[in-house]
Amino acid sequence: MDAKLDIVIVGGGISGLSAAYYLEKAARSQGLWLQTTLLEKEAVLGGKIATQRRDGFIFEGGPESFVTRKPEAWQLCHELGLADQLVGTTRPGKNYVLHNGRPAIVPSGPGSFFATPLLSAGGKLRLLKEPFVKPRTEASDESLGSFLRRRLGDEMVDSVVKPAIGSVYLGNVDEMSVQVSFGRFAEMERQHGSVVKGMFGLMKEKRAERKASGGPRPVKTPAFATLQTGLMALIEALAEAIEGEILLDTAVAHLHHDLTTPKPYALSLSNGRTLLADLVVLATPTFVMADLLSGLVETAVTDQLHNIPYNPVTTVNLAFNRSDIADPFDGFGVVVPEAESSQLLAIEGMSAKFPHRAPANQFVLRAFVGGQNQPELASLSETELIGLVRVELEPILGITARPTRTHVQRWLPANPQPPVGYLAMITQIERALARQLPQLYLTGAGLRGQGIPDCIRQSRELVSQIMANLTENNPLQRDF
Repeated sequence: MDAKLDIVIVGGGISGLSAAYYLEKAARSQGLWLQTTLLEKEAVLGGKIATQRRDGFIFEGGPESFVTRKPEAWQLCHELGLADQLVGTTRPGKNYVLHNGRPAIVPSGPGSFFATPLLSAGGKLRLLKEPFVKPRTEASDESLGSFLRRRLGDEMVDSVVKPAIGSVYLGNVDEMSVQVSFGRFAEMERQHGSVVKGMFGLMKEKRAERKASGGPRPVKTPAFATLQTGLMALIEALAEAIEGEILLDTAVAHLHHDLTTPKPYALSLSNGRTLLADLVVLATPTFVMADLLSGLVETAVTDQLHNIPYNPVTTVNLAFNRSDIADPFDGFGVVVPEAESSQLLAIEGMSAKFPHRAPANQFVLRAFVGGQNQPELASLSETELIGLVRVELEPILGITARPTRTHVQRWLPANPQPPVGYLAMITQIERALARQLPQLYLTGAGLRGQGIPDCIRQSRELVSQIMANLTENNPLQRDF
């Protein structure tokens, strides 16, 4: 067949690039003839992945690694030929919580659990009761805070879990959907009646699977991984693998839909060009989706997308001479509870986690500023931000030295905050789009998970859905 399917993907972050990559891969395997065009309004690809390589330093402005428990990013790196560039954490990370102005280590075993100052005797006893707490029987969504308080108790949540999760999601656990943020734990409660029992059950299942296979014990995968030259290497490899056109500095001014034309979608671009498409994928923040869909779908849909809250954050990387630091921080991170007076959300030990990201005589820390409770701090000038972080580092880590390098990255806004009932709302939006704008699809961090593996998974699953719809409803196949 000579007919060609034109697909336009709006958004050049990990979600949009993954969608283009998997679409082209699926088309080749199924004999579909398609042309992909990816649009990115910024001058560089990557979205929230932002690596700066300078003078032997690798500064990450956004995510600095990915979890391997969710295998999608790890697998994609191997698929793209990046296996030899993967760098994993070489040791279990020490994690800290700021307690009375000083870092207190998060318990990692029975001994440290009973000795920790983070919990009172009552809080420790409450935590030990988790396997005996009756599970919730309702199938509806609840807040992450509600779930954790039921399972672990208020003290554990407020002193340890809430600041740790808040430093990642930049939001309030008592407002966030557990199904989106920690659906795995909710599933453990449904299946095993307890998170602790669920973890033991998962370990037992894995041992049984390995025993049944008769194979050797698998090589242990590190808990966190990154790439030797920074996470931008994944973005660069995806861009290189994509055969279609990639347009930078190109925004969509208007999105038009007309079912009476051979190509039902027309995208008016900021450079004056118009693209015609059979199918459109929006891989943008949800508020951008809302703007593009305005006037094309019912107002309720765009209002819902517009109303998804995002919080601002700024990351501040500071490098120091190791000789200027008496006792370099040995942890992966310190999170800051609301009860503490510090103006930081968290501090990451970038050199402790991945030493290769700086010269051997340098040590890099990264601070997070802003979030839901102090959004105004994220907009301070670079000089003010660096000064603020230096002031905070002195009492927390005893660092008074002047930094040798700095790197500031603003995300205004940063992460979406999925409220209770979020997945049901997203499903409702997608159903409305399927009725009103067939062959227009959504993907990205604002839908069903925010981490790099989640974004890759969502785009891969979306491609499977798209290909099923195409081959069922409008097969544009040809013989190669």
